[in-house]
Amino acid sequence: MSGFEVYNEDGKLLIDSENRSTMFYDSRAMTNITDRGFYRINSPFGDGSTLGYSPQAFWNDGRLRWLQFNAGRYGFPGADIVEQNCGRMIRTARNIPVDSGYMDVFDRNGNLVWSALSASRMPRIVKFFDVPAGFDFQNNIISMPLDFNPWILVNNCPGNLSYGGDENLILGYSGIVFRWTGSQLQGRYITLKQKTWAETFQSRGLRIPLAQFVGI
Repeated sequence: MSGFEVYNEDGKLLIDSENRSTMFYDSRAMTNITDRGFYRINSPFGDGSTLGYSPQAFWNDGRLRWLQFNAGRYGFPGADIVEQNCGRMIRTARNIPVDSGYMDVFDRNGNLVWSALSASRMPRIVKFFDVPAGFDFQNNIISMPLDFNPWILVNNCPGNLSYGGDENLILGYSGIVFRWTGSQLQGRYITLKQKTWAETFQSRGLRIPLAQFVGI
C-alpha cells in the first residue's frame, strides 16, 4: 500500500510511506578506551579519571549511533568520550534493505520502505530526553525515571573537546554528560572555556530521542 500513515495512541506518527526508517547495521560492546583520565573532564558524575576515547570506528561514520549505558556508568558521548566497558553501541543506516513480509508499505515510487518483518530491526523511539526552553541545564541535573534501559541517539547529543596540544595544556569542553543509574537517565550540561548553556540552547531547549530495539 502507499500513501499510508500509522499513529500511536498519543497521536505520534509511527509509520509514514513517504519516509524510510533507519535500520540496524551493527552492535558493538564499548570495551577498550584510550587516554584514560587524560582530559579530566569534571562533572557531577565524576572527575574524568575514568573517561577516555572509544575506538574511532564507533564514531562519525555517517550512520546514526545509539548508546546504551550499563547501570552505574556515565560518559560524554557527544565528544566520543566514555568509561571503559560502559555499555553498547548500535549503528543504524537508511540503506539497509527492507525485507518483504506481512504488511509491506511502499512509497509513491514503489520502493519498499517498511514491513512488519523488518520492523524489529528499526529503532522504536518511545521517549525523549527533554530539556525545556528556559531551563538552566548548566546548574541543574535532569533525572528521568525509566522502566527500560534506553538507547540514546548520540547524533543529537552536543559535545565538544579542545586543547592546546603542548605542555601548557589548555582544556576546553562543552556538552551533555549522561549517567544511567539502572532506573534513571541523568544528564547535565557542562562547560569549561567554551560556550555556556545559556549561550547555546537555553532559549530553545533540546530534545534527544530515546529508543528501544526489539530482540537486539
